[in-house]
Amino acid sequence: MIGPQSISIYLNNALKPTDISAELDCEAPLPETVRDMPDVIGGRFVEVDEAEAEQIKAAWKRVMTLNATQVLYTFSYDPPTHQFKATKR
Repeated sequence: MIGPQSISIYLNNALKPTDISAELDCEAPLPETVRDMPDVIGGRFVEVDEAEAEQIKAAWKRVMTLNATQVLYTFSYDPPTHQFKATKR
């Protein structure tokens, strides 16, 4: 698992991202090249308060970028555990 890092999430077509801290379920750091980014990745949001969790849960569209490559991922979210699973768009 890769320790906490900043991830940008966009909820419901927001123009500005919300930065949130997350731990990723992978053994090595994410690649810096777009074509090398994984198709699916999972992890857990850390330090999410109840209001943020509800906002993420209620969003009808959830998109995130994981690093400087700005690759977009659509993600699902499990509020009780703060786990997410993201799929490259």
